[in-house]
Amino acid sequence: MNKIYVIGTPIGNLKDITLRAVETLKSVDIILAETPRATLKLLNHLEIKKPVFNFFQNPTEKQIKDVLGWLKLDKKIAIVSEAGTPGVSDPGNKLINDLLLVDKDIQIIPIPGVSAVTTAISVSGVNTQKFAFWGFVPKTKRNKFWQDVSNFDGAVIFFESPFRIKKTLMEIKEKVEHKKQILIFRELTKMYEEIIRTDFENLEVETAELKAKGEFTILLQ
Repeated sequence: MNKIYVIGTPIGNLKDITLRAVETLKSVDIILAETPRATLKLLNHLEIKKPVFNFFQNPTEKQIKDVLGWLKLDKKIAIVSEAGTPGVSDPGNKLINDLLLVDKDIQIIPIPGVSAVTTAISVSGVNTQKFAFWGFVPKTKRNKFWQDVSNFDGAVIFFESPFRIKKTLMEIKEKVEHKKQILIFRELTKMYEEIIRTDFENLEVETAELKAKGEFTILLQ
């Protein structure tokens, strides 16, 4: 049976790769990568040499045809995102769906790994028995986004880019209601990892020297 492995990879510290992920990367014939350069860095670290091909969130007809052709040749294929788990606000889910529409018998095998969402939750210290993950803050219809955040009865987690983090923090203080605690995670598992725990009243003071660099995960409770 044709198999595609969806592999979670480190979000920063390369030592966070799982033994099963390493074994799978060694066993596959082809790796589909969101960002080949980042994937090659990981493979070099692991001393693994495999053909790496780029894929996109919205795969082209040629990409679908290529993958199906490889599967007919009994090639084992892995899908990896730039960092973290494919399909969690990263490319992967659309490619899998498009392939299954053509051949529903393709076996999709998850190889669990790191996610910034679960990493942030694990050290948050807040009640996350009920939480929602809403991906990246949208560029448009942001007022509706903040209203939904305010109305959700539980913790809310989302991502933000360094280019909009300052604007987003200002909007959180101005527009979010019914939440008390704010946790800001920057560069999780990396050398300059930073975690800020604050509330709405002290948000500006606590983030005055926040560097707008790297990847941001925000949790509101």
